[in-house]
Amino acid sequence: MRFLPATVLALALGMPTMASVASAQSILGSWSGRGSVTLIPSGQVEPVSCRVSYEKGDDKGRTFVLNANCATTAGTFAQSGRVVKLRSGRYSGSLYSDQYAVSGKVTVSVSGSSQTVSVRSPKGKGLLKLTKR
Repeated sequence: MRFLPATVLALALGMPTMASVASAQSILGSWSGRGSVTLIPSGQVEPVSCRVSYEKGDDKGRTFVLNANCATTAGTFAQSGRVVKLRSGRYSGSLYSDQYAVSGKVTVSVSGSSQTVSVRSPKGKGLLKLTKR
């Protein structure tokens, strides 16, 4: 279970927040990339790769539902969540892993066809760089 934080962190990194309809469309779709997670309290760093998809979560285009599939040296895992746009290119939300019963907070910064995702849970923290597929 030492890889549990890595799982939550990796998925959370791919989550965006609410935005205007025009900005929201840039987060929609499939993204993939790599990063690392740091386990708490050991401080061990694990590489992670993820594929994340975003769908509209409401009719106004302010919230988004995310589904992520990630892999670490310990195996694969799935996470889901919801994010809301804070301002142009900046999102925040939460995610959850049924597999590990762990939740975390995520922030996403989108710039063109790339995004930087930061995730934090009681078991670890992570940082991912994703590219639109």
